[in-house]
Amino acid sequence: MGFGRMGKSIALGLSKAGIDRRSIAVYDALPEALEEALKLGFKVCESASLATRHANVVIIAVKPGDVEKAVKSFAEDLSGKVVVSVAALVKLETLEKLIPKASVYRAMPNIAVEVNKGFTALAPAERRNEIVEKVFGALGEVVWVDEKALDMLTFFSASTPAAVAELYDAFLLSALRAGLPYHIAKKALAAVFRGVGALVEVKDVSNVRDSVITPRGVTIRIIEKLYTYGVKQRLLKALKDAYEEYEKVLGS
Repeated sequence: MGFGRMGKSIALGLSKAGIDRRSIAVYDALPEALEEALKLGFKVCESASLATRHANVVIIAVKPGDVEKAVKSFAEDLSGKVVVSVAALVKLETLEKLIPKASVYRAMPNIAVEVNKGFTALAPAERRNEIVEKVFGALGEVVWVDEKALDMLTFFSASTPAAVAELYDAFLLSALRAGLPYHIAKKALAAVFRGVGALVEVKDVSNVRDSVITPRGVTIRIIEKLYTYGVKQRLLKALKDAYEEYEKVLGS
């Protein structure tokens, strides 16, 4: 339910994983969202009840503040269903009270699920479900965690792609300023981010850095400037401050 940014990304990712778009039922309260879903070839339904009728897994992808109202409108239709909410900070306890007759789970994917390169935290870990894991596994990596860790990953996994995109943009702008053609700079830097991501899965971060540095070379000059201008320290401070603000939201 819901064809906003995350709902649309999940649907597109599932279709790229080989699921027929006509078998992915979509409902959204906004007519323009349904119109877009229809243009993309998904099965558009006139109501949430119709969308859930033949579904094996129901994914609730609405804004956190809209979950209660949305779910109450078709709660009875969810009886016996596997329901997964991707709404940030809406607790399992709350969801289970809204839909007591369903098997309820939470998922925290990031936007890269659209291209099947996402990372999704699933909860609760003590009640793993093969169907839920298969659905989100088609969109990228999955990990089962407790609910507290899932809420932490809302910050560190689901939100940080925006910050990483800002870092990418800084490198891109620098490359353009130096005179590299846009299409080459964009492709090269995207490959760098992908490659480093793959390397840090098998090597320590410091090892990746040290394997590039050579005495009096180009790389050491870049690293020196990052420390001279306090880039890493400032980024750590920014993330720390942002997370402390997020913790206040978690505790409220």
